[in-house]
Amino acid sequence: MPSVLGLMERREARARQELESWTEVLEQAQAEVDAARERVERARVGREELVSVLAEESAVDTPVSVLSGGEVAAAGGPNGSGPVHGGRPPVWRPGIGEEVLSGVYREVFAAVVAASGPVNGVELTRAVGREAEIKNEVEKIRHRANVLEKRGWLLRAEDGRFTPAPGAVARDASPASAERLRPGASTA
Repeated sequence: MPSVLGLMERREARARQELESWTEVLEQAQAEVDAARERVERARVGREELVSVLAEESAVDTPVSVLSGGEVAAAGGPNGSGPVHGGRPPVWRPGIGEEVLSGVYREVFAAVVAASGPVNGVELTRAVGREAEIKNEVEKIRHRANVLEKRGWLLRAEDGRFTPAPGAVARDASPASAERLRPGASTA
């Protein structure tokens, strides 16, 4: 029968080998993290330089914005008329429609337009096909609606419900565009 002391020494040796193995893995992972940080820093500096150069060369009335992916676009899209993908929506003014909105902003706006009355964050979250039971999803959609409200696309009542701003919806507009964005809606 092996001695208890011998068993404990073997257990300690195995634990030490395991520790050394994990330490090696951790050191490799730390080296990868350091390399990734360096790449992020180089990309950030490059993006800032690009924005600076483009801002110097852009027209006075065409502000340059940096989008979430790091790409640069003039406000309102590359030619001033299309959506700015990933960017914040422009301030609403007469003559522009929902086509300048992109992504979730367009979906949120279309859902409010399609609604039969004022809608809250949970209703909007469901309307754009997100899980309203997940609080974070509701907050993301509510945040988008708040941005649209601050930029003149939506109105927010005291109870927090949203409606389209009077001028932001064309008189002959129909909620068809909102139906197109709803999950399960036919795109005939």
